[in-house]
Amino acid sequence: MRDNIKVKLVSPEDAVSLYDQIEKTRPQLAKFMPWGDTMRSVEDERDFLEYCQNRMKDKKLWITSVMIDGRPVGMIDLHNIDLDNSHAEIGYWLGGEYQGNGVMTDCLKCVIEIGFGEMKLHKIKLLAEVVNIASNAVAKRAGFELEGLLKDEIYSEGEFHDANLYGLIN
Repeated sequence: MRDNIKVKLVSPEDAVSLYDQIEKTRPQLAKFMPWGDTMRSVEDERDFLEYCQNRMKDKKLWITSVMIDGRPVGMIDLHNIDLDNSHAEIGYWLGGEYQGNGVMTDCLKCVIEIGFGEMKLHKIKLLAEVVNIASNAVAKRAGFELEGLLKDEIYSEGEFHDANLYGLIN
């Protein structure tokens, strides 16, 4: 990963910068993320980050802020962690001004290494709306294989959308 790009465990102190990126990227986030329209204040974001920290304690979530030059500009996580069956799902978003430069691909590869190495996962799954070309491209660049199409899997913008299911096996 490039020296100026890092992932770090989330902290409520990240709320102001993350919310700034949400505001700047809201139309795109709302198109693909169910929470894109509902995250309405720095306090909402801070509450969410505190919730995430609590969920990490029960080992069902591992979530980081994407940092560029020391500033939180997005998030990437492993969620629905099932340690009994050694798998998890991955999700991510990135502020619009940082997209298209390989940042998320770098972060995804880093989180994959952590998932397979430190967490001893066997499989990581990734869902991307079929029409989200950028997210599908990130999955492919990181080595994920398309496993299938899930009909009406993701609810956003007031309707259900088809999603590509990708998998990566260690």
